[in-house]
Amino acid sequence: MTGYPSIDKPWLKYYKPNADAAANNIPKGKTVWDVVEQNLYEHIDIPAIEYFGKTISRKEFIDNVYLWARAFKALGVQENEIVAYYGPFMPDVCFMLFGLNIIGACPYFLKLAISPEALAEETKECRYAIVFDQMWDKVSSEFSKDRFEKIIVARINDAMPAPKKQIVNIISGIKGKRTIPKDPKYITVPKAKKLADNYSGEVRVTFEENRNAFITSSSGTTVGGMVKGVIATNESVIAQAYSTLCSETPYRPGDRTLNHFPPTAATSLNSLCFIGLISGATILIDPRVSEDAFYHQLVEKKPSMCINTGSLWETFFNRVEREMAKGKKFDFSYARGWMIGGEGTTIDKMKRWNSIVQKCGGDGLFGGYGLSETFSGICIDRPEYRGGLLKQIVGIGVPQAGMEVGVFDKDGKELKYNQRGELWVKTKAAMKGYYNKPKLTAKTKVDGWIHTGDLDSIDENGFVYVWGRVNDSTKLPDGREIYLFDIENKIKEYDFINDAAVIDKSTDPESVNLVAHIVWDESVKNEDKERNLIELTECIKRYEPSVNLNTFAFHDVMLPYSPTTLKKDKNRMANQKEGFVQVIDGKVIKDI
Repeated sequence: MTGYPSIDKPWLKYYKPNADAAANNIPKGKTVWDVVEQNLYEHIDIPAIEYFGKTISRKEFIDNVYLWARAFKALGVQENEIVAYYGPFMPDVCFMLFGLNIIGACPYFLKLAISPEALAEETKECRYAIVFDQMWDKVSSEFSKDRFEKIIVARINDAMPAPKKQIVNIISGIKGKRTIPKDPKYITVPKAKKLADNYSGEVRVTFEENRNAFITSSSGTTVGGMVKGVIATNESVIAQAYSTLCSETPYRPGDRTLNHFPPTAATSLNSLCFIGLISGATILIDPRVSEDAFYHQLVEKKPSMCINTGSLWETFFNRVEREMAKGKKFDFSYARGWMIGGEGTTIDKMKRWNSIVQKCGGDGLFGGYGLSETFSGICIDRPEYRGGLLKQIVGIGVPQAGMEVGVFDKDGKELKYNQRGELWVKTKAAMKGYYNKPKLTAKTKVDGWIHTGDLDSIDENGFVYVWGRVNDSTKLPDGREIYLFDIENKIKEYDFINDAAVIDKSTDPESVNLVAHIVWDESVKNEDKERNLIELTECIKRYEPSVNLNTFAFHDVMLPYSPTTLKKDKNRMANQKEGFVQVIDGKVIKDI
């Protein structure tokens, strides 16, 4: 062992001897659809999709993909054209993205929380767009402009069975949100499909290396974070699929994979769609995203595979615990691949949730980690080595086969085991770049390495730990830098704290003023809270005398999270204007 993770690759001991080579041995001259179609035929008897009671076979799936390829050709969509999409994941969206892949065009899955200014910038080269009718008002100012030649209007009931389709039609009509103009420019999904009959020519185009295949959107959840379109090529998407499948991930023929994320997320496309289709799973598409919907999706649809953020898992297990306290019995024996991704949780919560799943017959909860810039997966938990539950923070697993991973200091020098630095990843699954952002691409992708922006450490067994974002820091008056998540972790060491987030509200470079957003542990008594706040203030002062943390905001049950990314919403916490308490001279002053 050299002491350097990227050279030693200690994680490979968990895989077959040839896993790394197999993961990098991707087929040449193949599109994503070529690979997916081949594997659909290998599991032809297993349903491809379930959608609100309707089952779509793999044969129907394939037929619909080619139908959409012909429809796009009839509409005039050209090779290498960018087609914008705004909306949730639905069966026809799945068919469309592969149809575009066949004809050499590229869908751009726009972030649902995109600003009007960003929407105009990101779609300025688009002539065609697809929009979910219930979200039309959010994009109408841009999509109604003359430069858009055709807008395909998708509805949530397009692929629903009757009579559910008619019921949804009535409800949607009552809501009155369909304000899309009646104009030939706007065409519904059923009418667009009929256009396929007008095209009888060849739909497949000649393979082109490094062609744009899909553009997803980064989450932009850090304070002041910018949303970016991330370009994946056919080669990088296939490389990600090979890396995932060569890493003995828990995908099996006959699995049921829940996908309720919008296709803006690479995880939605790769881990919860493409990999499932390739490995013989049925994709359970349900675009409803809420705490209540997630609970019913897991309990009633019984998915074996599911990925969600720590925040949504917290809402689920909180409800399960409440129901169990009332005597309700749960059977999670189908839970083989429930994973936390996109955002982690605390050690105590992870242990508690694991215990619940295992007591109810499931395999437990897995950790995972990925980026839009690598089309999702980089690390995944290994059941044989639960090192992620043995340290101060929850581990994210070990790197997948085909990944070269290391942590580096600010000068680009690789650090040894258990040292903290920025995580860099080198893989064939790396993005082509950010859409129309060459300077940012050059900053993020350097000499083949993706600079993740995450501060990580790697232990001798290859287990990776994410401490937080590299830029989630503040500068002290003496020039030193301190990470806000380190202060969060100090706060969370106390038994009376359930969760915490720290926001920098400093306005004077000569002083550091922080605000802690906290969730009390349910065992804490009201009469003890003032004493606990004073104790927290004194603890942080001992930890770092230059830091002034004496302002607190309280949140019930859990910290606020974004309804679009499902991650803790630090932007929202940073913009909170009232509802604080402050500790001054050992006394608590309320309602400042």
